Amino acid sequence: MNYYIVVFKNTYDAMVAEKKLKEINFNFKIMPTPTSVTMSCGICVRIEEKEQIDLIISNNILEYKNIYFRDNQGYILVER
Repeated sequence: MNYYIVVFKNTYDAMVAEKKLKEINFNFKIMPTPTSVTMSCGICVRIEEKEQIDLIISNNILEYKNIYFRDNQGYILVER
């Protein structure tokens, strides 16, 4: 299955992001951050829809470290 993950510098940023995404009715899940991606924050946000990722990037909705796309090959860096 293909999806995106939004990775954060710390747990506080992840918690703020969760609150903001709930307020704007985004469809997302909280999940453990894969250690193959980073070890900076233990939780990340999983988002299935590219349109929502595009909104996050273009509108600076969240403070994030990186955004990755997950496909059959693994995690691919999308945005820093």
